Amino acid sequence: MASNYSDRLKLELMEAGANSGVWGNNTNENLEVVDAAIGGYLSKSVAGSTNVTLTQANRDPNVETTNESANKIIEFTGTLTGNIYVFVPAVEKEYIFYNNTAGAFSLTVAPTGHSANGVAITQGAHTIMYNKAGTGMVDLFANSLGTLSVKGTANIVGDTTMTGTLTVNSAVTLNANGLVSATSFTGNGAGLSGVDPFEANTSMIFNQASAPTGWTKQTGAALANTAMSIVTGTGGGTGGADSFYSTFTSSKTVNTGTIPVSGSLSGTVGDTTLSTPQIASHNHKPSGQSPAPYNPNPQWNWLTSSFYNRNAEPWPFSFQPQTWQPAGGGGSHAHPFSGSLSSASTADTPLSIPAMNVKYANVIVANKD
Repeated sequence: MASNYSDRLKLELMEAGANSGVWGNNTNENLEVVDAAIGGYLSKSVAGSTNVTLTQANRDPNVETTNESANKIIEFTGTLTGNIYVFVPAVEKEYIFYNNTAGAFSLTVAPTGHSANGVAITQGAHTIMYNKAGTGMVDLFANSLGTLSVKGTANIVGDTTMTGTLTVNSAVTLNANGLVSATSFTGNGAGLSGVDPFEANTSMIFNQASAPTGWTKQTGAALANTAMSIVTGTGGGTGGADSFYSTFTSSKTVNTGTIPVSGSLSGTVGDTTLSTPQIASHNHKPSGQSPAPYNPNPQWNWLTSSFYNRNAEPWPFSFQPQTWQPAGGGGSHAHPFSGSLSSASTADTPLSIPAMNVKYANVIVANKD
């Protein structure tokens, strides 16, 4: 008489009266499979980039080779060189998986023949999954829809989404590749510790008298009484020497002395008319008259009322008054000039800047501890 095998663990369902003489052996092998399904552990190398299918066999106690899918806990090891799928039998069963692989590639667990219904496991994460017939793999940690109560310490490595209530009576540790998503948190967070949204030594500005808890106020001279400067290059630098308060809260007088002037100079002197006292003394020939003949020894003749030359024969000479005429047009003229300035200076005018009562809000810079 032939035996049948269970759908999930492939246990031998022996017919009555069958397996005479081997019934006890077959039963023990069935129990080995059940034992593996309850608490069996398998370390499975999935290195490379090829998909892996976990083995399954009828009533096979060899759960490390020919019946790998019978184990409860399966750890995946090795270095991945590509994204892979690990296929399990397409029947209902619960598993605990640990993705302990290396390499920047994904590992997805799916039922055989149903890769579209697989669930990826974050590297370094543990998760509980079960294969639901007709639905595919279900990740209990990633898709909790009810209330999860943690009485001890919970280490969350993968992505965890809670749509219900999470109650924690002890500690929850989020490792580097963990992620907690929530639309809101209730409470002021006073009881939280180890939740650091900022890296150590992060600098922040606070509009308050002292640094908040977990931060250290910076009191260096380079930051005291300074204004903020927005830059598009590298931030964090300081500079300048004038205090913000002394610059804006007192008047200033700018009075430095003379201002040096240099450069070229050219132009035209305006028209000027010379007056008589400004003209040098000089004579001009009378206009329209000839000079009288030369008479070295003139004598006056009272009879003829004329001069004559005593040393020669008389020569009548009539005395003619001389009229002197001015010369020139009497107008004005201009003089061009050019040159350069090499060492000239002019006195400056003192400029007084009034005090500016600028509004301000005192802030402090603190670094994350």
